[in-house]
Amino acid sequence: MSTKIKPVVVAAMRTPQGKRNGMFSSTRGEDLSIEIINEVLQTTEVEPKEVDDLVWGCALQRGEQDNNIARIIGLMSSLGESVPATTVNRWCASSMQAIMTGSDAISAGQRECVIAGGVEHMTRVPMDEASSFTKIHPEFMQKYNIFELQMGMTAEAVAGEFNISRMDQDLYALRSHEGANSATKSGKFKEEIVPIEVEGEIKDEDEGIRENTSIEKLEKLQPVFRGDGTVTAGNSSQISDGAAVVMITSDSFAKERGLEILAAIDGHTVVGVDPRLMGVGPIPATQKLLSRVDKQIGDIDLVELNEA
Repeated sequence: MSTKIKPVVVAAMRTPQGKRNGMFSSTRGEDLSIEIINEVLQTTEVEPKEVDDLVWGCALQRGEQDNNIARIIGLMSSLGESVPATTVNRWCASSMQAIMTGSDAISAGQRECVIAGGVEHMTRVPMDEASSFTKIHPEFMQKYNIFELQMGMTAEAVAGEFNISRMDQDLYALRSHEGANSATKSGKFKEEIVPIEVEGEIKDEDEGIRENTSIEKLEKLQPVFRGDGTVTAGNSSQISDGAAVVMITSDSFAKERGLEILAAIDGHTVVGVDPRLMGVGPIPATQKLLSRVDKQIGDIDLVELNEA
């Protein structure tokens, strides 16, 4: 029986995260992606001809993000014509799917080096234009109330189902902003953020961190999605513009080239849940993955979780 090839991460970078109508409003998503891909190639000194594939995640694949944006990005970057590219979509987990797709190809021995990541530019390709309710299958509309599937409404549903109070949500949001601000001030994000030049100015910090927020300020905000709701602009994640990238290789590829191994990809999984309560998805996914890799939650000392 053949030995499974271990996929490893040898580079991980991102742009700063911009707010909607913020610092990246005049910069296209392709250009944000090109910057970080070129930086990965320069940092690792991996030649474009050694890259087997570019896998790029994008949820809102229309307008500027249409037409297999991954291939457009690849052709405009240092990768050039010889590196094929595909765009994948698993909504908020699209970039994670790109990484899973790339790592699976490496594990199977079909690829040696893959660049994976994704982009979302919610200023230039806004979410509120993403769905035309008139085009949704009528039988689907009968099964689900489409308005209940909007993210804010699913958040309200999760809060109600699990008795998560407004105060708990506000306190969590406050902690999140305080943690992000502290990490920024201490330089913890410096190595992963690729500075982006916009109209002669260098942008190298996330734009949406509310440094001066407080529980008193959060308490004053009104619910956004339901009059009697608990989800506000203050305890919701922001609408952002940004891109992120990793280079995944086989363990042998990395060692032969003297590349620093940042992490090994030991496993991944996906699950489906009631879309009206989609925010609970990480719970069964985590349980399933821990079982698959024979670990307990106590074995994990760092968790990165999408707060949207």
